[in-house]
Amino acid sequence: MARQLGWSIDLRKCVGCHACAVACKAENNTPPGMAWRRVITQNGGQYPNVAARFVTMACMHCAEPACMKACPVDAISKRAEDGIVLIDQDKCIGCRRCEWACPYGAPQFNPETKKVEKCTFCVHRIDAGLAPVCVATCMGDALRFGDLTELEGHESIEELPDPGLTAPSVRFKA
Repeated sequence: MARQLGWSIDLRKCVGCHACAVACKAENNTPPGMAWRRVITQNGGQYPNVAARFVTMACMHCAEPACMKACPVDAISKRAEDGIVLIDQDKCIGCRRCEWACPYGAPQFNPETKKVEKCTFCVHRIDAGLAPVCVATCMGDALRFGDLTELEGHESIEELPDPGLTAPSVRFKA
């Protein structure tokens, strides 16, 4: 099996500061309303024992990407050397089938370009030997990346779709 890069998200350490999302937006110059990485707040418990949990989310760079299977023009590919899933903007026709197929909401339609975009795992930084900007910015050390076989944690959390659908490249520590 080829190497698969993935994310490790320590839900005990994320404080919901959104630094990862802001850094992603700045690094990738995404238009207003588009967020390749976002932080979801999950509230739970009952008064007086309430709790909040923050989950940072982006493209899962799945082993079996539903977005890639749904693309009618083969604009979505998975790099053989590291499993990063990319959208070729020259091939994308903006049909949005990938957006509808992804159970994680990663692909997003860009109204300016009329094409679909998503997290690239900061492939330009990875190729330069650097960490993705979201990982480099995480002040709580809650977000990490690396070879999926070496990352600690569970494949999913119950609030997310069944990992059997796409085999997401993420591990959660709860």
